[in-house]
Amino acid sequence: MQTFHGHLTYCTNIHAGESWPDHFAQLKRYVPSVKAQVSPNKPFGIGLRLANLASLELSKEEHLSEFKQWLKEQDCYVFTMNGFPYGGFHHVKVKDMVHAPDWTTADRVQYTIRLFRILAALLPEGMEGGISTNPLSYKYWAKNEEEKSNVIETATLNMLQVLEQLVRIHRSGGPLMHLDIEPEPDGMLENSKEYIDWYFQYLRQWVCP
Repeated sequence: MQTFHGHLTYCTNIHAGESWPDHFAQLKRYVPSVKAQVSPNKPFGIGLRLANLASLELSKEEHLSEFKQWLKEQDCYVFTMNGFPYGGFHHVKVKDMVHAPDWTTADRVQYTIRLFRILAALLPEGMEGGISTNPLSYKYWAKNEEEKSNVIETATLNMLQVLEQLVRIHRSGGPLMHLDIEPEPDGMLENSKEYIDWYFQYLRQWVCP
């Protein structure tokens, strides 16, 4: 919901599930009661988490239309999505594999672009949206500094493929959307210093050569 400081959201990554029917069932079960307690008289924001399988299923027009109608009926809206966990991460030990596939892979690129297309269809008119993502890769998969540099460079170039799609969507009349990197312990970008170093050493040279 809209607050003085920004949007307050109920993030659905607390719920398990791989398929869209799994995700949708959890939304129907929990969101109405939470909204009734937190935002009974105002639209209620949802931070939607979709596993890769669920994203493929929700991309189908019939599922997307049904979900949009449900959001309207419940007076809810989606303005952000959690694109960090690609697959299941509940009921298991969450270790390095939560980063897989990382940003060196085509799977991560395609998954993230798919999420943005879904978000573009769900965003209320005039509202910008964001998708959080993992911090490039898992730091300790790289065996040495050279390999680490190669991973960061490849991951950065792959992220720029997503940026290109976001620019196209916005220029064609779609919403303004942004990819939000989520620093994580043991992630390739673990803290603010590593993020700033990455920005100046890698990202800026490709965006502003």
